[in-house]
Amino acid sequence: MIPRACACSGSASTCAWVTPSSAGAHRDLWIRRAQEMLKALQLPAEAVVANDPFFGRGGRMLAASQREQALKFELVVPITSVDHPTACASCNHHQDTFERAFEIRDARGSLAHSACVGFGLERIVLALFKHHGVTVDGWPMPVRATLGV
Repeated sequence: MIPRACACSGSASTCAWVTPSSAGAHRDLWIRRAQEMLKALQLPAEAVVANDPFFGRGGRMLAASQREQALKFELVVPITSVDHPTACASCNHHQDTFERAFEIRDARGSLAHSACVGFGLERIVLALFKHHGVTVDGWPMPVRATLGV
C-alpha cells in the first residue's frame, strides 16, 4: 500500500494528539471515520488489529507487542480473497517511538505521542471495481454521488 496520510505538527494547543490518551483518541476517531468513508462507498470493510511488517527475530517480538497493545488497526476489504482481505486504510498509535528518536516534545517538555492514518487509494479503487464492477455508470447511485461521478 502506498499510504496517503496527513500529519500535524505544532504545540499542544494546535496539535491534539501529543499525550498518550489524545494520540489514542485520534487514532480511534480515524478508525470510525475510515469505516464511515468505506461504508459510504458500500464496501464491506472491517477494522482488525494489525501490526507493521517488522523483520527478524526482534521484529517478531515488536509485531506481537504492537498487536497485544492494539496499537494498529487496518480496515480490510475482500478484494482477491475473503479469507485474506486487503488493507485499504491503516490507523496507528505510535506511542512515543518517533518522538524518542527525534526528541519531539510537547509544550511542557515531555515526550510527545503521535498517531497516524493512511489510505491506500489504489486499493480502494480495486475494491470499488471488485464490488461494483469496472463500469462506473453501473455503480450504485449513492456510491456515485459520494464520489461525485
